[in-house]
Formats: sequence, C-alpha cells, structure tokens
Amino acid sequence: MTSNIVVVGTSWIERTPEVQKPWPELLGLRNVWGHSGVTIDAQCEYILDNYKPGMNIIWNLTHWNQSDPRGDGTYIFPYDWGPRDKWGKLWVKSVIETVGESNLLIYPIYRPSLFDHHWLDYECIKDFHLGDVRKQHGDGRGHCNQEGHVVIATQIASDVLAEWFEQLDVKL
Repeated sequence: MTSNIVVVGTSWIERTPEVQKPWPELLGLRNVWGHSGVTIDAQCEYILDNYKPGMNIIWNLTHWNQSDPRGDGTYIFPYDWGPRDKWGKLWVKSVIETVGESNLLIYPIYRPSLFDHHWLDYECIKDFHLGDVRKQHGDGRGHCNQEGHVVIATQIASDVLAEWFEQLDVKL
C-alpha cells in the first residue's frame, strides 16, 4: 500500500523527452507534488502545510541554498534565516523536527548538500545524491535519462523497504 507515501520533488520527478516514466511513476507512487524550479522554502511550506500523522514523505530536496522568499524569482543565496523566521532555525530542520525523522526519506540532488551539514545530523537525509546518478546515466542536459530513473527508483524502493517495511516494485 502506497497511499500514505507522498513524494515532494523538483524537475527530477517530471517527464522529459528522455524520461517517459520518472522514478515516482516507476514505483507506482501517485501522490506527487513539485515542479521544475521549486525552491527549498516552497517545498518546506508544502510539507508543513500538508503533513498529516501517519504520512511518509520521500523528499527530493531541491538546491539546499536556494530560496525565493518573495515568490517572485528573486533568489537569495543563501536564504536569510534571520529573526523574522518563525521557526528560528533552518526550514529543513523545522520540517524534520515537525514531521519526525522516521517519516522522512530525504534525497539531496547535488553536492555539497545537507548530508554534510553538522547542524542536520539526521539519518533520514540520505547520502544517495540523485545528481550522482546522472554522471553515468545523463540525458545531456543535467538530468538523468530513463536508465538513471530506474537506478533511482531501485535505491528508493530499497530504502522504503528498510525504513518503512513497505515493498515498492519497479515497474518498467
């Protein structure tokens, strides 16, 4: 049963001419949110606004130092986590602390990533970086081809089984 699994993603969950079945679709996951260009603050707000107890989230974490707090395409590098931040901490830490580490599997895309940040020493942040897969299975435009999505789906299925005891099959 995959009804309690939500995928929060980026352009890495979208179809392209080279990818007819992105990794969530290969795994039969239908509750998917995200889009190309989504920022970390938007992903976090989505999770915090929509989380319900019992929900498990696979989070295809966007570029960790990118944020668009005004929502107008004016990116701030890095985001200012100043006194106006209602959480007083990083967005990601607030999501992990609110949702619970056992309900999250977080996959960074590129290196360096949050995996290496000493503030976020959580086992739910995986050292499987989606961007690494494109080195062997690239589409020529910075993303993975279909084979790369099969590799990603296989790894995520293995992690879901290990963490949540739920079997996801890769359906080509």
